[in-house]
Amino acid sequence: MKANKLLLLVAICLCACAPKEQMLPRAIEPALADEFDKVFNDVRDYTTNELHSLIVVKDGKVIYERYEPGHEPGVLHIMWSASKTFTATAIGFAVQDGLLSVDDKVTGFFTEEELPAEISPWLAQMTVKNLLTMSSGFDPIHAGIPRYGDDYDWAQTELNRPLYFEPGTMYRYDSFDSYLLSVIVSRVTGMRMDEYLDGKLFRPLGITGWYWESSPQNYSSGGWGLYLKPESFTKMGQFLLQEGVWNGKRLLNAEWVREASQAHIMQYAGTNPTPEQLEEYAKDDKKMGYGYQCWISPYGGYRLDGAWGQNCYVYPEKNLVVCCFAHTKDTKLMRNSLYEHIISKF
Repeated sequence: MKANKLLLLVAICLCACAPKEQMLPRAIEPALADEFDKVFNDVRDYTTNELHSLIVVKDGKVIYERYEPGHEPGVLHIMWSASKTFTATAIGFAVQDGLLSVDDKVTGFFTEEELPAEISPWLAQMTVKNLLTMSSGFDPIHAGIPRYGDDYDWAQTELNRPLYFEPGTMYRYDSFDSYLLSVIVSRVTGMRMDEYLDGKLFRPLGITGWYWESSPQNYSSGGWGLYLKPESFTKMGQFLLQEGVWNGKRLLNAEWVREASQAHIMQYAGTNPTPEQLEEYAKDDKKMGYGYQCWISPYGGYRLDGAWGQNCYVYPEKNLVVCCFAHTKDTKLMRNSLYEHIISKF
């Protein structure tokens, strides 16, 4: 992990020397600025919370942007679990390239040394889609494996953990589902997943200066660890809004983007909620369904979601993208504020 920290410092130092980020078109709407500013006030009202940056794109043009001191446009920001949607997009490119299918069995991508000596029926039936939808069956530990130290093989450690439900029958958020996806992309492409995405996504979108943490086995961490600038995060949202088209050129097929951004499993799958609970879940944007490493949101949209407030909201019917970087313990308060002062206005 020390090597990762050193590489991050190098990436940050080189960021200023990297090719200039290609900017989205601007069409500032001053009339809306005061309303959008209220999100910053709402987040600040909750002790120790900070909204670092906020960008709103309507009809393909930036109509609002604001950056707090220390979080200027050229500064890299940790994405946490918002990294996961980039990992799912790498899977999409690999599917498009004919390298794999979401119905492929997970065990087919790993060696005998990495897999348990006896493969259980549930592990044998686990698919790439189960990993994409957080329904693998593993007992969630989120990002716990790195704490074991560099002597651990992350994939081997995860694959040898017990399964506690049949894959596809329940939703249980596990960041190492995403790490396994990263390894799978590397296995089928012959390169690290972030390098694969650099050619397929980052360079075509003009995303520069990025950095992605890796495991001791030199695979992108997948479920976390991506660092981007605000403009880069926003362009990812716009790319998804445009269903895989950038500057008039199709990079990723629209069918994948549509499939990835719809609910494939509900967060309460495998339970028996009461009618009253279902009514409450319908108002809770953490219970509205999960796509391929992204969350379904109110108003007909979906979002890339990272811990403590790295969010990018995509609303195809509104032709709207809203992206923010933050550090807040009350992410629900921030999401509600974004819905009230920005998203609901269109």
